[in-house]
Amino acid sequence: MTPSQPNRITPAARARKLWVRFGFSNPAELILEDVAFTLGVVVIEGRLDSADARLIRNHKNGLIRVREDIPEAGRKRFAVAHEMGHWELHEGVSQVFSCTSDDMIAGYKASTHEIEANLFAAELLMPQHLFQERVGVNDPSVPLLRDLATYFQTSLTATALRLVEVTDEKYAMVVVEDGRVRWWRASEAFDGFWLGPKMAVQEDTVAGSFFKGELPPVEAEEVDGEAWLGSKAARVAESLYEVAIPLGRYGQVISLLWPA
Repeated sequence: MTPSQPNRITPAARARKLWVRFGFSNPAELILEDVAFTLGVVVIEGRLDSADARLIRNHKNGLIRVREDIPEAGRKRFAVAHEMGHWELHEGVSQVFSCTSDDMIAGYKASTHEIEANLFAAELLMPQHLFQERVGVNDPSVPLLRDLATYFQTSLTATALRLVEVTDEKYAMVVVEDGRVRWWRASEAFDGFWLGPKMAVQEDTVAGSFFKGELPPVEAEEVDGEAWLGSKAARVAESLYEVAIPLGRYGQVISLLWPA
C-alpha cells in the first residue's frame, strides 16, 4: 500500500550516508555512475520516448537508463540521482520505475515515492550543510544561483528549488512558461503564499516583463505584491523582491520572490 505522506527523513539520511561511506568532501568528488556501480547499478544513456530516466531492478543488480537527448548535464545528473533514490528506498515497491520530467519536480499531492526519490536526489547532489554554507547570508541573485548551479553541477531549476527547500527565510520560486505559472514552491516560513494554477503573470512583474521582451536585471527588483499575490498581498507581502532567470531552451523563466 502506498503511504499517504512521504517520508521526509529517511531519503536525506540515506543520501548523507553515501557521502560518509565514500568520504566525499565536495560535489566534484561525487561521480554518480561510480557510486551507482558500487551499489550494483549500471548507468547508461539511451533512447527513451516517454520518460527522462528508468530504473530496472533484478534482485541485487539494477540498470538506470537516462534519456540521451536531455539538453542539460545538471538535469541528467538529477535524473540519475532520482533513480538511485528509488533503488535505495523502494526495493519492495516495484522492480521498474519510469520517471518523467514532472516526476523530477514532484511535490505536494504527487506520488509519495517520487517525492522521496527527489528528496534523496536533492540531498545527494546538494547536501544541505554544504548548500547553506555556500549561500551564506546572501539573498538570491543571478550570480549566486549560477555559482551554486556550477558548484553542485545541477540545473538552475533544481538549484533554485533547493534554495527554497533549505532556507529558514520567506522565499518562493515560480516557474513561468509562456506567461503563465507552470508550478511553484514556497518555503515553510512563507505562510500564505499561494498562486493559482496556470495563473497569467502580470506585466509589472519581472517575469511578466521578460515575456514582453525585456531582459531581467541581474539583481533583485522590488515589485508590488499585488502583481503576484492579488488581494492576498495585504496580509502576505505588500511588496516583493524578485529575481528572474530565463531558461531559453525551455521557454521558461524562474522567479525567486521574498518580502521586501
